[in-house]
Amino acid sequence: MFLTIGFTSCRKSEKTGHNVGLKPWIDSLDRSSRTTGSRKAIAKLDSFMGTLRRKNIHDSILYFKFMKVLSHRDSTMTRAALAYTDSLLGLFGPEHIRRENPIDYSKALLLKGDDLLKQKEYYQAYRNYYKGKSFLTSVGEICECARYSSRIANISYKEENYYQAIEYWKHELEELAHCREPENFQLEFIEKQGSMRNIGIAYMLINEPGKALDYFKQAEQFITRNAARFPKEQNFIRFARIVILRNQAEAYALKGDNRQAEKLIKKCLEHDPTIEWSIDVERESRQILAQIYIDSHAYDKAQAQLDSLRRLPGTAGNAVAKGLYQTMQASIFYGQGNYQEAGKLFMANLEAERNANLERNAQSKNNVGHLLQQVQREHEMELAAEKDEREDLILKFSVLLTFAMAVIVYLIWRNTRKTIVNLRAVTKLNGVITQSNVALQDTVNALEESEVEKEKMLRIVAHDLRNPIAAMISGADVLFWDQPPNEEQAMLVNAIQQSGQLAFGLIGQILQSGPDKKKISKSEEDLAEIVQSCIDMLSYKGKEKRQTIYYDYEQAIVPVDREKIWRVFSNLLSNAVKFSPTESAINVNLKKNSNLTLLSVQDHGIGIPDDLKGHIFLSTNDARRVGTAGEQSFGIGLSICKQIVEAHGGKIWFESITGTGTTFFVELPD
Repeated sequence: MFLTIGFTSCRKSEKTGHNVGLKPWIDSLDRSSRTTGSRKAIAKLDSFMGTLRRKNIHDSILYFKFMKVLSHRDSTMTRAALAYTDSLLGLFGPEHIRRENPIDYSKALLLKGDDLLKQKEYYQAYRNYYKGKSFLTSVGEICECARYSSRIANISYKEENYYQAIEYWKHELEELAHCREPENFQLEFIEKQGSMRNIGIAYMLINEPGKALDYFKQAEQFITRNAARFPKEQNFIRFARIVILRNQAEAYALKGDNRQAEKLIKKCLEHDPTIEWSIDVERESRQILAQIYIDSHAYDKAQAQLDSLRRLPGTAGNAVAKGLYQTMQASIFYGQGNYQEAGKLFMANLEAERNANLERNAQSKNNVGHLLQQVQREHEMELAAEKDEREDLILKFSVLLTFAMAVIVYLIWRNTRKTIVNLRAVTKLNGVITQSNVALQDTVNALEESEVEKEKMLRIVAHDLRNPIAAMISGADVLFWDQPPNEEQAMLVNAIQQSGQLAFGLIGQILQSGPDKKKISKSEEDLAEIVQSCIDMLSYKGKEKRQTIYYDYEQAIVPVDREKIWRVFSNLLSNAVKFSPTESAINVNLKKNSNLTLLSVQDHGIGIPDDLKGHIFLSTNDARRVGTAGEQSFGIGLSICKQIVEAHGGKIWFESITGTGTTFFVELPD
């Protein structure tokens, strides 16, 4: 009953898509394998799979399923058949693979259950069937439930529980009616007509030939209606018609209508030799005809059929056929009056039947319904245990949540109290801050006034410096009015004039400065030439200390404010000369890297102490020091350099070791 409810509860679902690229080739190989043999077909399939460049999960499923079919047909490949089933089932380990391919997964479970059944592992087999049925129920595959109904019906039939077998075959027909694969020959034709025929056979075995004939008639009509749908399967369809004729002949014989039975069975013997399984059809048909002649007391005709049976291939080694033929022969001898020979054969058959009964009794039979009920009970117990575990987990979570809520409520209460206290303190502090802001605003106003005065004073000083510097430039022009200077004198005069012009320019910037005094004006400039001009201007100072300036450069045209960037380079070179000892070397390097230009100025002087490294780029004079020749320093030059470089979007930094030297780096973007 539970299995019936389980099957009828299956719901219809949409067909799962699958890869059909390999299927037509396998179908063709399946038909040819019945004549060439399983081993050759397996070799062909392995060879074909080796040519596939990309194998997906669907290709692997089709491969193992057909390998299982081929090895199952060869009695010498039993172990290989079992291995292929395990390999097929192993493909469905991940949960998402099972959910994406529910039908293939259910078929794999069926095959595994069939293998366990053959190994007489009945409980495990039924458990596998139940697992497959439960999975199909969960995904709503009503059509596939039919396969499980068929399995249970076949098992019940073998255990001679014919009423139960009939019920499950009827379930299979109901479930097959929901299948929506019109091209599926197995489901749409073989299974449907097979179920009708099996029901008829079961009714014959419980001595109800009338009902049997009804179902045989339904099967015959079904074959007639659907034969044209499968033009490639006409060989099997002709075979199915012959089998139905034979079943009808048996039913008429059971009813006592030997004339109709003989008429039908003779049609079976008019078989087409091209039909597969023709020998089996002939053997079974002649057995029925021989029995009809015995029942009709036509012993000569019966003997002729029996002699024909014995001449058919495969009879010599068939123990079941041999026993049946001895029984028929004994009946013929008895009917012909040869009682002595008949008695010998009857006695031999009685002994063989007794031994067979003893052997069957030694094998334990299983009540299918009972075992499946046991599997269901265990499954329900597992579900109950899972439910208890979930409820226990929910209880623990509830306790934890309650504790957490209590802690949260306590923290909210405590924080509320603290908030009230803090609010009072903040109110009081806000009053203090308000008073401090008033005092701070007064201070800011005073600083702004001081800045204005300082700016005004700076303009006055700059204005007063214009005349001395202009006089210096004019004096340099007339210094050698009467006679031309030598090379060194000319270089010094040129340096004086350049310095004066630059100083004059800086004074002009101070006098013209306003709200946009930090603004820079870029143009494409040759940095190598700017650095060279700085070196030329400071070379006289380096000669006084007998220092050598080495300059290595690459051409670099960069958008910069020429005057401001000249101040940066000049300041760095001036510091290198100032803080380097006499007779030392200064290395200047200008390198172009993709969209960046890097200038480095390396000296071998006194270095920068660790306690001053954090103050180097500050606008205070905390980092000022005296040069190696007593030169005065104001400590604000590097602060100006940093402002100018960063205004250009660049970076400035240094590396220094006390007593060894310092290297300053300037990186400018294109």
